[in-house]
Amino acid sequence: MSNFAFLFLNAIKKYKTISFRLFLIVSLFLSPISGISQNTKTKLDSIVKELGIKDKASLILLKDKAESEKKLREEEYLNYQKVQKQNKLFNLIEFEIQNAKFLLTKGFNYKDVAGEIHQLKDWEEFAIKGIDGKKIRVLTDQNLSSTSILLDELLKRSTDRLQKISLENHQLSRTQEKIDSLVAQKNLYYVPTDSVSREIYRLQSERTSTDVTLISERLKNAVDSIQTLEIMGDRLKYKIESDIIENDRLRKLELDQLFTKKVPVFERLQMDINPFATSIRTNYLVMHFYLINNKNSILTMLLLIIGTAIYFRLQKGKFLHLGFKKELLVDINILNSPIAAAFLVVSNIYQFVLPMPPLIFSIILWTASTISLTIMIQHTLRKFVWNITIFIFVLNLLAFFDIIILIHFVGESFLILVINILGIAIGIYSFINRAQVRRKVYLWYIVAGAILQFFSFYYLVNGHYNLGKFLMTRAVYSIIVIFSLYYALVIVKEINLVAKILKTIDEDSPKKPLKGSSHKFRFGFYVLLFVSCFLLMVRNTFTFQNILDPFKNAISETRTIGNISFTFENIILFIFIILLSSFISKVVSFLAADNQVIKNKDRAKTIGSWMFLSRITIVTLGVLAAFASTGIPLDRITLIISALGVGIGFGMQSLVNNLISGLIIAFEKPVNLNDIIEVGTQSGKMKSIGIRSSVVTTYDGADVVIPNGDLLNQNLTNWTLGSNHRRSQIRFGVAYGTDLELTKKILYEILTKNKNILMKPKPSIWFTQFGDNSIDLVVMYWIKHFDFDYEVKSQLIMAIDKTLKENKIVIPFAQQDIHIIKDIEPEN
Repeated sequence: MSNFAFLFLNAIKKYKTISFRLFLIVSLFLSPISGISQNTKTKLDSIVKELGIKDKASLILLKDKAESEKKLREEEYLNYQKVQKQNKLFNLIEFEIQNAKFLLTKGFNYKDVAGEIHQLKDWEEFAIKGIDGKKIRVLTDQNLSSTSILLDELLKRSTDRLQKISLENHQLSRTQEKIDSLVAQKNLYYVPTDSVSREIYRLQSERTSTDVTLISERLKNAVDSIQTLEIMGDRLKYKIESDIIENDRLRKLELDQLFTKKVPVFERLQMDINPFATSIRTNYLVMHFYLINNKNSILTMLLLIIGTAIYFRLQKGKFLHLGFKKELLVDINILNSPIAAAFLVVSNIYQFVLPMPPLIFSIILWTASTISLTIMIQHTLRKFVWNITIFIFVLNLLAFFDIIILIHFVGESFLILVINILGIAIGIYSFINRAQVRRKVYLWYIVAGAILQFFSFYYLVNGHYNLGKFLMTRAVYSIIVIFSLYYALVIVKEINLVAKILKTIDEDSPKKPLKGSSHKFRFGFYVLLFVSCFLLMVRNTFTFQNILDPFKNAISETRTIGNISFTFENIILFIFIILLSSFISKVVSFLAADNQVIKNKDRAKTIGSWMFLSRITIVTLGVLAAFASTGIPLDRITLIISALGVGIGFGMQSLVNNLISGLIIAFEKPVNLNDIIEVGTQSGKMKSIGIRSSVVTTYDGADVVIPNGDLLNQNLTNWTLGSNHRRSQIRFGVAYGTDLELTKKILYEILTKNKNILMKPKPSIWFTQFGDNSIDLVVMYWIKHFDFDYEVKSQLIMAIDKTLKENKIVIPFAQQDIHIIKDIEPEN
């Protein structure tokens, strides 16, 4: 019945005429009744069959059902997709909100940053006080130079701070932009049709709206604050740049008017600032900034001084161990005063490596060098030269006090005059007593300094303040720098001298005073000395810096070859680090050599391998530091090493073999320093273990260089690897008829009396055979150290010969009996 009704409904939809629809409806309602009547049902079946409506109606109903199902599924899928996108947007918004909270709370303290900017502004205002013509009528070149250093440092700090502020501003603005773009997405505002999803959307929407409102407000306040700081920083940076331009203009003006401008040098002027306090604070700031910016370089210098002092102290200890008295070492500076010599040589050579130090730092370094020089040579100077040295040191202290003063006042002018008069007096006094000066080169330096002091006095009296002060300071410190550099190079010569003495010295010879290095140098040395001193004297001047700046810009300019970028500054730094690591490695190698290590045999075996490993570590760290200093990434280093691997494998097999063998020797330790070894036909004592090769000192005194690969590949005999004990033997014979028991007893007594022969294991005396001329025997014994072998054997042979003669025991000569048989002619 239900199927029948379903067919009628579809027929009604298919046939849209009113009469036919009425007919079908009537037939439908009358069908139950007509069910009784067979005729009516038959008529309906015939009608359906006639029209073919049954199949068509079924198809129409299925299509309608599928269409409605399709729309329903599409609506559900679209709803699901929109909900998923919506949830993703909510998650992204939550992530950006958390990121914004992190940025806001990670530590960008606006008060501290504002405080830094205000501090920089205070320093800028303080720095320009020294160049304010309204407050100070006499502009000093030294104050302009210090102001230039301060302004450059302030510009650098303000630029760095602005970069950090700009980065923070960019991060916050970018986060706000991301949040705004996410909130503007239309998918965020889709309302799900499902009741559960709709409720979840309501809760997420309310929470997100609240969070976005709060974080946006915080971000806006933060960005406004940062932009305010950025504006303050930009204004300060612009002001500092203007001050630098003005300061450079004044420096150039003072340089152009150096010989023409006259100022009231001895006139008391009214000033709004305290010249001494201002000078102290300016020098403090200059030193403070320089020490902070170059702490790594200064720390390296201190470490080099400490290392060099230890090296010199070890050298002195070796001479004392060899039997030298301290009085015999006075003439060699590195043995007389190791610490003072180390400071003098390192500080004077390293000052050419330090990044452009301010004058106050150089003066402190030169003053410390003067103290070291005075301590070092005080025992070798005559009384007259010693007095001159003390006068120069006092002059140095007065000049140092005057250099601290950056702002001119009347008292300083008189101080400069006093220094001029003392300098001239020292020059005249030295020239009058020139016969007492052993090295005339010192005399001419002092006289030249006195001449500069005279010109300084002349120009100062005539009102040329800057020129007078410049000549005074250079007159004093040129002498000090010349003397310091001179003795630094003398110390360099003494290092080589001491090494040669240690190689040729005889431990048993009587000890005489050691003569120091000769002070006779070639003409080129004095030219180099003068040029070095001149550069140190003028490198803080405006003219020299203008000449140097283009050169610095040229070597620091980035150049490109293909995909490779480099600067000449990095190349120079790379070469310097490689040379420095190589030099340190050689020093360690020198300390590891025989007669260079503390004479403790047991300790030397332990030290040798560690020093070898230290050398490898130093070289490796030096190479890595050199690459790191040039900015070459480690991945490129790996590519370079990989590219070289093929060449190393084919062309450097022997070298690689020796290097790896050296590492095996260092870790496995089949041989140590001072071991007695035999390699092939060579035998002797191990003197040093190198990276590629090792050195063996033969018993004839020759040093044989043996590649490390040969030490491992050949049959290596190490007599002292396990212990220093060695078994030795003496073979001889006694005449037939000798009392063998008495002989054996006598030999035991001889062995027992020798202190270098061990009783454990017990010596052995064996009679081996009846020989042609004697009864042969062998005496076997153990000695304490391999080095005593020949000495003990000689002592035993002498004692055996003497004792056997006393007991009338004969050691027979080798003899043979010859029987001559004369042939008898047969009878005929």
